[in-house]
Amino acid sequence: MADQNLPTPGAYVDDNLVTLYGDTIDQLISDFGRNVIFYLPPSESGCPNCEQGFDGSSQGVPASNPFPLGSPFNKTFPTGGLCPVCQGTHKILVPVTQTYKSSIQRTPKDFEYTQYGIDFDPGNVVKLKNKMVTFEDIKIAEKALIDGDLYTRIRYPIKTGLRDLRYVQSFWMRINK
Repeated sequence: MADQNLPTPGAYVDDNLVTLYGDTIDQLISDFGRNVIFYLPPSESGCPNCEQGFDGSSQGVPASNPFPLGSPFNKTFPTGGLCPVCQGTHKILVPVTQTYKSSIQRTPKDFEYTQYGIDFDPGNVVKLKNKMVTFEDIKIAEKALIDGDLYTRIRYPIKTGLRDLRYVQSFWMRINK
């Protein structure tokens, strides 16, 4: 019954305005956004140091370690000894990062600083706006490098937009000061 009091849909916000809004925000992110590096959970890979396959079986070929000598992933060890890189697991965790262009708002006014039970310094909080294609990566990102400072996400990313959900907003707190 409450719908009877609402104006006719599309009377004020028509499809042209929704398109104009989306195109404008896309252009603002493209023109004024900066590259932000998101640190995603590491992926598991076979150890390049111990000539073992990911399943633990021998490759039967000489080591083809792509890492240079002295690298943390290229350490010599005696035959039959424990690989110092993977500690005998034959697996290593490889860091995964993804870079996206983001609009950055410092000290956002639409963040409730007392809501999370942590005493936030507003000067250490930023809001990022990204296109929706970044949602899955931002959702699992552990940290982000924003303008040379390391940040951690302080709440789940929010899908936003005018009528359609085209953008992701996320809030981050600086962890190195």
